[in-house]
Amino acid sequence: MADLTGSATQRRHDPRHKMFGPVALRTGDIAFRAHFLDLSCSGALAHSETPPTDGASLTVEALGLEARGRVIWINGKRFGIQFNTPLTPAMMTRWIEGR
Repeated sequence: MADLTGSATQRRHDPRHKMFGPVALRTGDIAFRAHFLDLSCSGALAHSETPPTDGASLTVEALGLEARGRVIWINGKRFGIQFNTPLTPAMMTRWIEGR
C-alpha cells in the first residue's frame, strides 16, 4: 500500500475557492467541456458529462488562459486535476471571477 498522506496533505494546504466556471479540456486529440466547481493554485475539482480517464494528462483552457495538469482521481462525473505548475494569483482571479 502506497503512503499518499504527504501529497494529499500538501494539496489541501492551498486555499480552495468555490466557483462554477466553464472550461475546455483537451487530452491528446480528444476535446470536451467541463465546469470547475472549486479551484486552488495547485488543482481543481471539475465536473463533466464525459470525464477523462484517471491519470490522463490534459490541457485546461478558459478565458484565453491555459494550464496543464493531470487527472488524479475520478468519482462518477466529478474528477480532480492537479496542475503541473501552480496557477498565478492573476490567473486564479480571472478564472474565479470569470472575466
